Amino acid sequence: MSRPRPLIIDISEHQLPSGIQYQELAKPIDLAIIRVQFGSLREDLHFRTHLRELKKAGIPVHVYAWVRGISEVDMAQEAEVFYRRAKEFQPLFWWLDVEERTMSGMPQGCEVFRQRLKGLGAKKVGIYVANHLFHHFGFREVDINKYDGLWLPTYGANVGEYQGANPTAATYYDLHQYTSTGRLPGYNGPLDLSRHAGRQPFSFFSGTEIGHKPGPYQVGNRVMINGVYTSSVSDQKHQPLRTQGVITRIIPGARNPYLLDEGGLGWVNDQSIVSKVSNRMYQVRSGDTLWGISQTLGIAWQTLASLNQLANPDLIYPGQLLRY
Repeated sequence: MSRPRPLIIDISEHQLPSGIQYQELAKPIDLAIIRVQFGSLREDLHFRTHLRELKKAGIPVHVYAWVRGISEVDMAQEAEVFYRRAKEFQPLFWWLDVEERTMSGMPQGCEVFRQRLKGLGAKKVGIYVANHLFHHFGFREVDINKYDGLWLPTYGANVGEYQGANPTAATYYDLHQYTSTGRLPGYNGPLDLSRHAGRQPFSFFSGTEIGHKPGPYQVGNRVMINGVYTSSVSDQKHQPLRTQGVITRIIPGARNPYLLDEGGLGWVNDQSIVSKVSNRMYQVRSGDTLWGISQTLGIAWQTLASLNQLANPDLIYPGQLLRY
């Protein structure tokens, strides 16, 4: 058994935000696909929270809609509602989730859905079809070639990890959902897990390259910057609150791989880093608190605690040297 990388999850309102530690859940995953609606009339209750929190954690996001159109006109309307609900989050991919036969000619109806999404501005549109229903619904590989991606489920024994049971509905597919009982830190419940199966490189789906050669910086480096980004995949540079920050996380191959000050400052890349700054030391004085020191130095107290491995941020003592 194994858990292939890159690791992909898909979640919906069934995964309550109150039960998710998003920063912890984000650590092992490379891509998240979030349900936005169940037909046009049923909006997923928590899709905005899922998208917002996972993007904040630096995870590339896709969205999907459970397709329920009963006619070609209804399919076009569902696509419009789907696009309107999710467009502000700028997902990298839009997926049709086809698990019900809601009209005769499902492939033709889904093609109307796909075309409408494209016409509205969705750059990449894929389709998920239940493996055992693919041919029953009338889909052929020639129909699927119009989509930017095919995502198929096959679970085998469904024990939470990949055991080598692969989809049979199509010769070529891009993503394979291999379990609905996966477990990951940050959520105490079952999760759908998928793997990249490969017609297109993973960067086509995530905007990143797994295994990309890392830049010249490491966690703990203090750097001078000329701009920041709101996420690891954002392409819009913003004026930074401060001109210096400490790298506290790295996502190799991301557009903006370096997280500064535990997210308090933003994400940067090699081009937005002007230079590396030598780490300096602060000697704790009587009456100092970590929060007070952070205000003096212009650094988040969480960053100071992380850099100096302080298990209890309230326990510092006079004479102690803190890196910053």
